[in-house]
Amino acid sequence: MEFNTFFGRRKHMRATIVALFSGLLFLLFLYWLPSVHPVSSLPHSAPLQTTPTASGFNASAGRIGLPPAPTPSKEQTPGITGKDLDVPVGVRLMVFSPHPDDETLVAGGLIQRVLANGGTVRVVFVTNGDGYMKGVRTRVKKLQTSANDFIEYGEKRHDEALGALRILGLQPEDGIFLGFPDDGIDDLWAKNWSKIKPYTSPYTQFDRPEYKESFNIWTRYAGTDLKEEIAEAVVSFMPDWIVSPDPRDYHPDHCTTGVFVLEALRQLKEENEISLEDTQILTYLVHFFDYPSSPQWIKEVNARGVGGTKTAGQVLASTQWVNFDLTPEELATKKQALAEHRTQVEALGNFLKEFMRPNELFCRLSPGQALHIPLEYAAYFKRPSS
Repeated sequence: MEFNTFFGRRKHMRATIVALFSGLLFLLFLYWLPSVHPVSSLPHSAPLQTTPTASGFNASAGRIGLPPAPTPSKEQTPGITGKDLDVPVGVRLMVFSPHPDDETLVAGGLIQRVLANGGTVRVVFVTNGDGYMKGVRTRVKKLQTSANDFIEYGEKRHDEALGALRILGLQPEDGIFLGFPDDGIDDLWAKNWSKIKPYTSPYTQFDRPEYKESFNIWTRYAGTDLKEEIAEAVVSFMPDWIVSPDPRDYHPDHCTTGVFVLEALRQLKEENEISLEDTQILTYLVHFFDYPSSPQWIKEVNARGVGGTKTAGQVLASTQWVNFDLTPEELATKKQALAEHRTQVEALGNFLKEFMRPNELFCRLSPGQALHIPLEYAAYFKRPSS
């Protein structure tokens, strides 16, 4: 009897200790949980926080689908000039879009105004957005995907882009599709510059733009070829204004597309093909801390360099942002155009709605800034600019 009582008490004490220890672990877990941000396969149209790595960037989870916030006025937003962007009559505008939908998000109103003022517009889609794993899985309704699934998804996004351009007032021939690899533009700059070692998309398995609508199907997925394709698009149109991603955008495809455009312009200037003094270069953000939901982004952006790093940060520190107000009709048409990007609205509707505001913001780059940024970013990877 005493033997059983003794061991019964020991069992009771042991159970009590285990319960106390489990409770302590649970409390520690609750304390630790808010700081954990699991890294997953993030969509390209989600904002990314990035840090440089040997291959370009390391993406970690950022903010997705922030609730709408009032648009700050120019007086409330430091770093934005008091002068609005004025669109002259007959201007030739070229917009560079890393993925189908970016053109509408950032410049849907500007495109309409240029056309209304008798101007001409070309939109260059650098990728077909064919590397969005979540979007493809949602579309095919299965976890196991094939290269054909991604190719078909890229073709679908191509068709959606043409629908959006039509609503904005453009024709199919006003869209140029380069067909470069979604989720691979930073690799072309950092690791696959030469066409001797082209990049192969892990999604489509392409090592070249093989879409029938691509600008030049003989091109390889190489940095030199992307630069040449951009340069050819510019020379064939000779724009007065160029709108491209800001190099400080956190998304690797966005910031590196911006640098590629500047590198192509630098080459064209060296070859006396264009005059940067006669070309207005405007940049835009899509993925940046608190952009565009609060004024906090403007306090951060001029302290950042390419991709949010320090590279070219000193050159970019003095940039100024200009405001472009949309009419109610322009905003309504912009919303209609965005709705054409059905695959993206389905996946990222809340985030995309952040950009359905009565104004668009652009950063002006001087010729000196435009020329220096690609040189410094090439030096960052210890690669001579070409």
